[in-house]
Amino acid sequence: MKKNLLIVSMACLLLELGRIVYSGSFGYIFLVWNLFLAFIPYLIATHIQQRKTTGIPLIVLSLLWLLFLPNALYIITDLKHLKVRPPVPEWFDCLLLFCFSTLALLYGLFSFYIMNQVVKKYASGFMHQFTLTAVSMLVGFGVYLGREERWNSWDLFTNPFSLLSECFTLITIPQVWIFSCCYGFAFLGMYHLISSLIHHNHETHKQLT
Repeated sequence: MKKNLLIVSMACLLLELGRIVYSGSFGYIFLVWNLFLAFIPYLIATHIQQRKTTGIPLIVLSLLWLLFLPNALYIITDLKHLKVRPPVPEWFDCLLLFCFSTLALLYGLFSFYIMNQVVKKYASGFMHQFTLTAVSMLVGFGVYLGREERWNSWDLFTNPFSLLSECFTLITIPQVWIFSCCYGFAFLGMYHLISSLIHHNHETHKQLT
């Protein structure tokens, strides 16, 4: 899986490089940065999995993972930037945005899958499902903070009081809840789809062997 993700990542970067060379401009270069931010939660989750992290380090890394996780879904909102930008044909930019956003989402979903295995060790039944749903809603809220309010993940460290103050204000606005729930449940639904595909693949492999 990691090898395949690396190959697709390189393909996305080559698409962006090809666009830069062909157009002579850095249009959509922000996709590279957004993809990197989406990669961070996957990197944290795989680190936790490989090192079998427990205790305080697990709590710290899990919070850091949650802080950056919305970036994996946020990149989908970059589709709003799609427009005709000569000399690059519109169909190419459609492909570029689709590839970057899909890859970023996969990084987020796979990291969510890994962290879900961690959650299962400490919670089961209702608490497990509640945790999955709560995290998904927080992801949706994080996307809102980034797209509509223009906050960044690192603002929690550089400007924490202003960020937290605005968060308390935003949670009283119905539109914010609607946005967060729409994106949150979409993320949760796609996670369950990915999870079922992974389990189906494992079961199929066991049957074949």
